[in-house]
Amino acid sequence: MKIIKQQTAHSSSLLLFFAGWSAAPELFTRLKADEGTDVMICYDYREIGFMEDLTRYKEIHLIAWSMGVRMAELAIGGKYRLRTATAINGTPRPIDDRYGIPVDIFRGTIDNLTAEGLSRFNRRMCGSRDTLAGYEAVRPRLLEEVRDELQHIYDLCRVEPQPDAARRTAPIAWTRALISSDDRIFPAANQHEYWDTRCPEVLEIKAPHYPFYLWNQWNEL
Repeated sequence: MKIIKQQTAHSSSLLLFFAGWSAAPELFTRLKADEGTDVMICYDYREIGFMEDLTRYKEIHLIAWSMGVRMAELAIGGKYRLRTATAINGTPRPIDDRYGIPVDIFRGTIDNLTAEGLSRFNRRMCGSRDTLAGYEAVRPRLLEEVRDELQHIYDLCRVEPQPDAARRTAPIAWTRALISSDDRIFPAANQHEYWDTRCPEVLEIKAPHYPFYLWNQWNEL
C-alpha cells in the first residue's frame, strides 16, 4: 500500500481515505480538508500492510471508495476508534453475486485487462464524457501495476466464505453508506442489499461509480 500524506505538525484530526482500484491518488489530492485536519490517501493494494501510527489524533474520519471499503477493513480493522466511517460505492464483500460485483464479471475484468479493457472500465465507471475526460486528465497508473493490484485484491477477497462471514470479520462500524444510482461497476441493488440492514445511514446519490467530481472538500462527505 502507498500513502500520500497532507500533514501539519499540530493537527488533531485525520481524514483517512482508501481509494478504489487503479485510481491515481492525484484525483483526490485536490479535495481540501478543514483547518486542523490532516489527510492520508491510501492506494495501490498490491500489498495491504498499514504501518502508520495514528494514536496522536483525537479523532479519525474514515472514507473509503469502491474496493477501498474492504481494503480499509483489512488494513486497519479494529485498530482505531473512528469518529465516522463512510463507504462510497463499495461493500465489505466486493466480489459477491449478492453483495458486491458479481464473481464472473470481476473475473472477466481480470482476464481482459488490456489497455483497451481498462479504457472500457473507465468509461463505465465515469458514466459521461465530461467525467471521463476529467478522470483521464490525471496521469494514469501503469497497466502492469493495476493488473497486479486487481489480481491481489481478487486473491484477498475470493477466499472469504459465506456472506455472514463479512459481519464477523468486519470490525469497522460503518456509519454511512453512499450509493450511486447509476453505478455500472458495483450494482446499486447489491449495495443496498448489503447496507440497508447494516448501516445507520444509507443515502442514494445521482452519480456514476466515480462520483468525486461532485465535491471540492472532504467535509462535504
